[in-house]
This record gives sequence, structure tokens and C-alpha cells, in this order.
Amino acid sequence: MPSFGRAGLILLLSLVIFSGIGYLWLSSYYMVEVEVKIEAPMKKWSPPTGQVKLAASCTCPAKSYDLAGSIPTANREDIQKRRAEEYKKHQARTSSILNTLLFAPSNSPLQYPIQGFTVRPLVPTLIPGLALHGVQRSSYKVSLQVTKGVLSLGNQSEAQSVEGGGKKLLILEKLSLEELNKLLAKVTYTIPVYHIHTGDLVHFSFELHEAVFPIAIRQPTVPVLFDMGTNISDQVTVTTKTFMRYKELKVLIRSLRQFYKDVVLIVADDSFTPEKITEENVLQYIMPGGQGWFAGRTLAVSQVTTKYFLWVDDDFLFTEKTKIEDLVKVMEATPELDVVGGSVSGNQFYFSIAYEEGDGDTGGCMDRKSNIKFQSLPNYPQCSIVNGVVNFFLARTDAVNRVRFDPKLKRVAHSEFFMDGLGQLMVASCGHVSIGHQPRGANAQYGRFRHPGKVDVQYKLQLHYYKNHLQCLHYG
Repeated sequence: MPSFGRAGLILLLSLVIFSGIGYLWLSSYYMVEVEVKIEAPMKKWSPPTGQVKLAASCTCPAKSYDLAGSIPTANREDIQKRRAEEYKKHQARTSSILNTLLFAPSNSPLQYPIQGFTVRPLVPTLIPGLALHGVQRSSYKVSLQVTKGVLSLGNQSEAQSVEGGGKKLLILEKLSLEELNKLLAKVTYTIPVYHIHTGDLVHFSFELHEAVFPIAIRQPTVPVLFDMGTNISDQVTVTTKTFMRYKELKVLIRSLRQFYKDVVLIVADDSFTPEKITEENVLQYIMPGGQGWFAGRTLAVSQVTTKYFLWVDDDFLFTEKTKIEDLVKVMEATPELDVVGGSVSGNQFYFSIAYEEGDGDTGGCMDRKSNIKFQSLPNYPQCSIVNGVVNFFLARTDAVNRVRFDPKLKRVAHSEFFMDGLGQLMVASCGHVSIGHQPRGANAQYGRFRHPGKVDVQYKLQLHYYKNHLQCLHYG
């Protein structure tokens, strides 16, 4: 090796040695204490679940009816107790585990169905989409746990890889990820008891990861279809309720026949001295006298055999603007609609309902707001979504029969039907179809019963308090 090369190497080694000595000296002179943190073992994380808590109470609008105040003081405590017990039963009947609030974990290797998995009662059903992805281990172990049903493998020959088959907890373990996913593809769920509409939650776990997903348990319903035929008389029945107004009723019938000769008219009649109506295509149902407005409505609708019925008052008047076909077109084009109202002599009365459930003790708050509508109906700008309409409306017979007109309401009633149907009936109001109103004539006998007294109003408020579990009601 040349002398220059040996000298350079010696110089380089000397620099390294002296640098190391200098670093040790500086380190001892400027000693820094470093705190070493020992991480605690990571705990298994579970996504939070639970029902969404209702507000402690709702706020009553100004000038609301205090419904609890309508209950006589002597009976109030007993009625409140019975109402509370009945409300608990209502909650048990209508609440579902499927309403549980679930959160999807982030960065999870677990794959599972998040929506739409439905099973029939008593029928073993494969759980679709179960898999584990994106991890490498020497072995793989997952678990699934349910509350109401049982978990099994479709192929019981895999039993050596399974713990708890046919039980609520199922544990699967394999050395190969591919083989584990093959097992997961065979997992079935069965609810061993018959229930027509309930649900379950599956807890799916791998190491520190856990996911929760729902299973809907439903007995399929049988379709009930109406033959629409080819004529309006096959599609719609006109219904009305009459009480001691035969003159007006006959005018209504004549006006109906001017435009619709074959459409059936059903008349619910609770007059004290009934008169027989012998008109063709008129079905008159005589009731005990004075049974009331909603009892008559319920009777009339119960006898409808067509897909739709058109409700009219007995003093209305069919005109050239009363195009039943136009209302049918709206309903047929919008299958989710249940009720579509028109206008009466240009009055397109409609309203919205603001409702808060409140707590389980004091009850909810309701505000009926006149002339408030939501969005326009697609393809029908003259129609808008609302919560309630005027006494002239076309409705789906089966939908209205599910809600029913409460026969307890005799004279103070109309909005109450739409209040009972809130959340069950999709309602629209259309301004392009109207019906006329007959001139109001003198009818002393009818007038004695026409205007309700304070007792009727008080009774209605008491009914809202108990039946609808309300603490206050406001009409705006």
C-alpha cells in the first residue's frame, strides 16, 4: 500500500477515536434524563350502542291547550296512572332492537352486512358477506354472538373448527385466512321462536376489533290487491255521512249522477227518523240515531270494495271541476301517497302537524299549523305534501282502514283523524280539483245538533291527553 494511503487511513481512525471520546465526555457532562413510558395493554374496543334518548320534555307553544288541566281533579291521579301503564305497553309493542343506534368502527378488517339482511322466523338463513380481510397471522380466530337467535354452520363436517354451533355464541378458528372465510360464508342464523316483526343484533369480533350489525326478522305479508278495472266506477266509491239533512243529500246525489252515473255512493245515516233512499247505486246504511260523525265515517269506509274512496260531505255539490279521474291519476303516479285532498268552493284547506314525543311521564306536544305545506309533488306542481286536508279527499281504502276514524269523536272531529294517522299516512293537497258547496239553508232540527257545546270540546281534549299521550295541543 502506498505511504499516502497508510497515512490517510491512520488519520481517519484517529478522528473516529477522538470523536467518540469527545461524545462520551459531552454526554456525561450534559446528562439528560428521559422518561420511559410503558403503554398499558390495549383494551378491546366495542362500538357504542343504545337507543337514542328522548328529550326530558317538550316545549308547548304559546296559547296551547293544557290537556292535563282538562281532566277532573278528582280523577286525575288515577287517569294519569292508567295512561302511564298503557304507554309502557305501547312502547313495548312498537319499539324494536332495530332502532338501536349503531356506529361502524373505522379501519376494521371485518366485513359484514350493514343493512337489508332479513330472515323469516324459524328458517335457517345464511348471513351474507361475512369475511376477514387485510391481516396476516399464524392463525385466525373470530367470534359471533347474538341475543335472540342461534348461530350454526351450514356444513356440520367443519365441527372441529367450531365452538358453540347451534348456540348464541359461535367461535371459528383456522390457520388459513382463506379457510376461515370459507367457514364464515357458511354461517347461518335462525330465530327458534315465531315472531312476525322483530330483530336481533350480531356482535362480530376479531382480536381487538368488534362490529355490530342488525338482523331484521319478518314474516312476509300477503299482498292485498285491488282490480282497477277499466272504468272510474271500478276504481272509486263515493262515501258520505248524513244526519237529518235529506234535502241536501238528494241534491248531492243529483249532482253526482250528472257527472258519474255508475259510481257507487255509500251513505252512513244516523238520523233519528231515517228516510229510505231508493236511488240506483246508492247504498244506505242506517245506524242508531246520533252515533256521530266519525262512527258514520268508519261504517261507510268499512263497506268500500274499491281501491279508493272519495269522501264528501252531504251538502257538497259536484261540478264540472270535480274531476275524480284527476285525483286518481295523482295517486296512481305516486304509490306512496295515501290521501290526496282537493278544494271546496275554492278553499284549499290544509295543515301541517309539528309533534314532539316528549318524555314518558308528561307526554308529547302537538302544534297543528293551518296553511303550512312541505314540498311540491313531483310532476304535479299544483299539489303539495301536507299532514291534513279538507273534507273533500280521495284516499286508499286499505290505508285509511288501518288508521280508522275514532267513533268516540261524535261532533268535534276532522283534524283528529290526521293526528292519529301522523307518520302512517302520506297526505297531499291539490288545487286543480274542486267540489262545490250548497247554499246554507235553515234547518232548525239539524241546527240543534250542529254546533258542539263545551262538554264535547272538553271530552275531545281529554281524549287527546289519554289516547295520544299529549300534554298540550295548539291550533294555529
